[in-house]
Amino acid sequence: MASPSKDPARPGAAYRDFYAADDLDRHGRQEMPEQLAETKAWLERLGVPASARVVELGAGRGPLAGVHPGYVGLEYSLPSLRAFSTGAVRLQADMQVLPFRSGSIDCLFSWAALEHVPRPEEVLAEVLRVLKPGGVAILAPAWNCRPWAAKGLPIKSYAELSWADRARKASIPLRDHLLWRAAWAAPLRLWREWKASAGGPLPFDYQRLEPNLTEYVYTDCDAFTSMDPHAAILFFETRGWDVVSHPDRRARLLSRHEPVVVRKP
Repeated sequence: MASPSKDPARPGAAYRDFYAADDLDRHGRQEMPEQLAETKAWLERLGVPASARVVELGAGRGPLAGVHPGYVGLEYSLPSLRAFSTGAVRLQADMQVLPFRSGSIDCLFSWAALEHVPRPEEVLAEVLRVLKPGGVAILAPAWNCRPWAAKGLPIKSYAELSWADRARKASIPLRDHLLWRAAWAAPLRLWREWKASAGGPLPFDYQRLEPNLTEYVYTDCDAFTSMDPHAAILFFETRGWDVVSHPDRRARLLSRHEPVVVRKP
């Protein structure tokens, strides 16, 4: 990461200290069988050969290290790397500044990691840079992280909350309902589609959150951003990439929690 800065998107020491702690809850799950199976299926469908270099961004403790013989795990947290479940090749690095030459990687994939990066648009720019022509990326962050996760509102009792947070907690069932979320997301998605139709590459559009970098209290409490897969799809689509996972407008508009899978032209 960059050195400490006044830019809230680059918290510097607070970010480093949070992920340097020996608290395994902060470093991902030890087993991810569903994600392992889905990644393997995508690699097979995409025709990624056994000789390929396949890099995982945000590898955590390495539960997906067995996904491919050319696997390389990239992870920011040293405690995570030390807790790796296998002897797979692994690197300590920031996914916002990948330590690879341009056009040198066959495949990148990432699960539940991109939301924990201060500037995800820089990660996507690195994906554009390091993949070979014809290379593929499988991107599956926790889409649409909730702003109440930082305080752990779903698991805290009303008695321990301020009145404002009690109101926020009470509103979670409504705000988390599919119809409520769709009512907010649909206009934004239609607006992005209109901008995409006008031509030219779109920037990566996302909502910034306030991460809890003091303690790990709840899933995704340390998320920096809430990202819509539709925005990621159009980021690549408007740059001429093949969006294998969402090949048409209907698929884009109905995207939810599934990976966004793209191929570089």
